[in-house]
Amino acid sequence: MARVYKAHNPLRIETYHQIALITILWFVSFFVFVTMDALKIMQYYGFGYLGFVCLMTGYLGRKLKINLNGLSGENKALKLVKSLPPDYTVFSNVTLLYEEQESETDLIIVGKKGVFLIEVKNHIGVITGKGDDKRWIQFKETKLGGKYANPFYNPTKQVKTHVFRLSGVLKEAGYPYWIQGIVYFVNPLVKIEAYSKQIPLLTLKSSFKEYLDNLEPKRTVTKTEQKLIIDAIKEQIALEKERVRTKQEPNPSIHKTHNCSN
Repeated sequence: MARVYKAHNPLRIETYHQIALITILWFVSFFVFVTMDALKIMQYYGFGYLGFVCLMTGYLGRKLKINLNGLSGENKALKLVKSLPPDYTVFSNVTLLYEEQESETDLIIVGKKGVFLIEVKNHIGVITGKGDDKRWIQFKETKLGGKYANPFYNPTKQVKTHVFRLSGVLKEAGYPYWIQGIVYFVNPLVKIEAYSKQIPLLTLKSSFKEYLDNLEPKRTVTKTEQKLIIDAIKEQIALEKERVRTKQEPNPSIHKTHNCSN
């Protein structure tokens, strides 16, 4: 089993906050309704306030569903890559800081066959698009049998941004070699009709382990290089912990799209 390091996960924290907000909203609303009833003004303001609460709950609930789906996808992918050989190291949810810009990554895997940066997607339906497209299209069916299209940011472009930053961090540490970006669709109900020449698109049917078994790298990563890479990524985790502790954000623009809706 591979060694796994889990970093601070902003998506998980955001999800907890959303659950807390919905809980507080309804807890406070209970006392508001009791007060309205005691003051005999329920008939004047009760329905309006109830409508407001329902609208807020719907808004927060939609965001919560997206985040929970994203977390579910990340957990699925992490379970899959844990089964890699023990000489591989897996990093989960590392925030990279390079040139005063941040990238929130899903998985970084280090081993003798290379360094891999994996963007995890938990989409369902049919995914179409090309490597150069700004947006890809997700075609889904509704519960009533209808169909609709949902555009989302091209995940291969997203991965390339993350790879650029990881490459910069590792070059500064003394590792100037190729880093392979990958998009991993982990929902069993997805069908990939998209294409990318540079970034492999993996699914449960064409898993990362299978991809790794069939990979013949141009050069292997030595144990000394692996230690250098691992230490550099651990340093990024430590820096992120310090930023969270001091609540100092280097830049408000974080290159991560939590578009993980079904």
